[in-house]
Amino acid sequence: MPKSFSPPLLMPLLLATAVYLAAGRLGMLLAIPPGYSTALFPAAGIAFGLVLSFGERMLPAIFAGQVLFHLSLSVGQSAGLSIDSVSLALILAGIAVFQAAAAQRLILHALKERLVLDSNRDIFYFFLCTVVVSLISSAMGVTTLRLMGRLSSAEADSSWLVWWVGDVLGVITTTPLVLVLFARPAALWRSRRFNVLVPLSLCLLVVLVAFLFIRERETQKQQLEFRLEAQRMSQNIQNRLNSNADVMDNIERLFSSSRHVEREEFATFVQHALRGNPAIGLLTWVPLVRHAQKSEFERSVASEGYPTFRLTEKDENERYRPVRDRDEYFPMRYLQPYNSPPDLAGFDLGSVTRHRNAIEDARDTNQITATDPMLDERGQKVVMLYVPVYLRGHAISTPTERREAFDGVAAGMFRVADMIQETLSPQEKNDMLIKFYDLSYPVSNGVFIDTIVASDPAFQFQSTIHFGGKQYAFLVQASPLYWKTHISWVTWSAMVGGLLFTGLFGAYLLMTSAHTYNVETLVKQRTAELHESEERLSSILDHAAEGILTCNTAGLIQSANPSAEALFHFPPGSLKGRQLFSLFPEECAQKTLHQHIDAITNTDSTSTMPKANRVEIRARQRTGDDIPLELAMTRVSLGTQTLLVIILHDLSEIKRADKLKSEFVSAVSHELRTPLTSIRGALGLLKGVVAPNIPEQAQKLLDMANDNAIRLTSLINDILDFEKLEYGGMQFHAEDHVLQHLVKQSIEANQGYAENFHVKLELAKQQIPDLWVHVDAQRFIQVLSNLLSNAIKFSGKKAQVDVRLSVRGDWIKVEVQDYGIGISDDFKSSIFQKFTQAEANSARKYAGTGLGLSLSKTMIEKMGGKIGFKSEEGHGSLFYLLLPLIPPPDQRNPKV
Repeated sequence: MPKSFSPPLLMPLLLATAVYLAAGRLGMLLAIPPGYSTALFPAAGIAFGLVLSFGERMLPAIFAGQVLFHLSLSVGQSAGLSIDSVSLALILAGIAVFQAAAAQRLILHALKERLVLDSNRDIFYFFLCTVVVSLISSAMGVTTLRLMGRLSSAEADSSWLVWWVGDVLGVITTTPLVLVLFARPAALWRSRRFNVLVPLSLCLLVVLVAFLFIRERETQKQQLEFRLEAQRMSQNIQNRLNSNADVMDNIERLFSSSRHVEREEFATFVQHALRGNPAIGLLTWVPLVRHAQKSEFERSVASEGYPTFRLTEKDENERYRPVRDRDEYFPMRYLQPYNSPPDLAGFDLGSVTRHRNAIEDARDTNQITATDPMLDERGQKVVMLYVPVYLRGHAISTPTERREAFDGVAAGMFRVADMIQETLSPQEKNDMLIKFYDLSYPVSNGVFIDTIVASDPAFQFQSTIHFGGKQYAFLVQASPLYWKTHISWVTWSAMVGGLLFTGLFGAYLLMTSAHTYNVETLVKQRTAELHESEERLSSILDHAAEGILTCNTAGLIQSANPSAEALFHFPPGSLKGRQLFSLFPEECAQKTLHQHIDAITNTDSTSTMPKANRVEIRARQRTGDDIPLELAMTRVSLGTQTLLVIILHDLSEIKRADKLKSEFVSAVSHELRTPLTSIRGALGLLKGVVAPNIPEQAQKLLDMANDNAIRLTSLINDILDFEKLEYGGMQFHAEDHVLQHLVKQSIEANQGYAENFHVKLELAKQQIPDLWVHVDAQRFIQVLSNLLSNAIKFSGKKAQVDVRLSVRGDWIKVEVQDYGIGISDDFKSSIFQKFTQAEANSARKYAGTGLGLSLSKTMIEKMGGKIGFKSEEGHGSLFYLLLPLIPPPDQRNPKV
């Protein structure tokens, strides 16, 4: 079995076909009467939803459902099934399939194959595509109906518009419902079932109920308007027929009031009635002639100028012949108009059964009597009216008395269809379809006029017309032209407006549900990220080497990591809720904590938090032991809550190391420096006294020993200086000095050292006044000498080191420029650190300790200055000192 017709697919196709057919029939139930005009065709929306949800495999179901839908319409109409109707159903089904396939391609292309409708742009393009694609079925369908003769050119435009509007509204209201149930991705559309399916279905239900209510009210209103119009038409026709009956009554009065009426008098009397009423075929006087009076009657008429006048009747071949003998004759004596067929003069109406019966009924009842419908000489259906005329002075109370006093009848032939047409206005002829027939003749012989092609019982009106003693039915039905001028705009407005609102409401629901889905997805993603971040942060805090506490502004501890708990020897979780100050019982420690907390909490929350300062403080462990800590505190705002984050670093090991270092420095000072001084003195004495008397090789060894002793002394002095700087042991005696004098002293002090390296020291000649600074002269010369010695060491032979002075605003700049090896980029960042040199062999080659620049930086900053450098490897270096410029003594304010 082919895959396309396998049982797993066949059942969905059959179900889809049934749903499509039911949706089409539902659209017809919502049609606005009369006819099948509907502003909602949900089958189009079902088709779009099926192909978008399941793909092109649903196209056979759409084709079958459309065929069955149109065939069901044909069966429901009077035409029934035919080759023409089946062909039309197949063509329209093909058009529906083409429209659904085009919708799938266009919508998926516009949405880039993503049927999720999760953005305003996608929703806009979705509804725009449905509006455009709906033009296919309406345009092609109306064209097909026009070519097959089912629509006139005048009806094509309105039919196209109604068709298109019905498809559009059907799509925008029902397609979202199908997508919510079956579209992919299922997770997204399933999340919309409650947010979209339920409210949209309720909205659509409310709109349809409201529409049905309004349609019923408007239909009743239309029926009432139609009934009133039909009643007015019926009354007009009744009045017209009554006026014709009055003509006959007037003729009867003429003959009843005169002993003898001449032919000319009769013609004059009826002339006015004939002139204003072309529906009257003829008017005649029909006297009663008994057999004994027959000859005398014929001679009397002949004497009036009609010599050939004879009483006649018709034979079996409808040819006139002389009457046969009978007791009574009813010949037509006076006929108007004059152009009436001449053979009718003298024709015995009593020879025709229907006329005889009508005349006898009129005679016996003294009422106008009409004959059954019959055809005149032009083939039109007519009736004859008979009004009895009695002899004057005779009683006519009973039928017997009437027979004895009966003198004849006034007769008239009336074209009923012409009377009705003359009564109707041109507007009524266009707006109304009518049927007028004799109720005693239910078959077509009794029908005078019938323009109704297809019966519409909902908009029909029937009334009974009385004429000539008989009852006639007058049936009125609204024509298509009537409905074009009596459109129920209230119903259409309610339907279209309600469905447009439903479509817009569906679009809004799709937008909000898409936004909700995106927000929920983002919340899940952010929640997962937050959970991961919390786990990562918790892991970091749990494994952090430093102790970390958080507390509120009142000092209550909110959390503590394991390192903090171990630092204070507290079991896990026991620090939470404790007072922070209980961990720092010393008065000075608590004062320091209060100062930091006040400084942090009083800082504006909108301002940038200052960098946390580290302070040393003593804390007490749970065991009662005091430990030195380095504490850093900062503020964190979490919503309305403010927390303090405290980082604790244990200084116990550092303090022990510092103690060892102090002991080492003390040992160096007392155990090494004193013997080294003695050694340097002895070596100097030997060089001065014994050197001329010892061999050259021994002289070199003596010089080497003396240089190394000097170097070792310098190293020890640098170490001791650093120790003094770190612990505040170095004293600075700052005084006012002329900077030029201090620079010259430093150059002179290093002149001999420069000569040993064959380097020239050059102070730039500048015409500047004395520059005053407030420094410790000895420490400044020590710093500048360090820069000069470095410049000399790292310059080549016969090189020059330049020294320059300049003023930069309120600062004096001292520059030391060499043209030696320069400083590598890798070393620049650590040049002022202790025991650092550019290369490992620099200490050996240039006899350096790596402490000079670090000492220089510390000392110059202690004196309120700054140090910096610029260097390019291979092109030398420029080191500079910046010192605040003070006014000369004679220019100072005594109050300062």
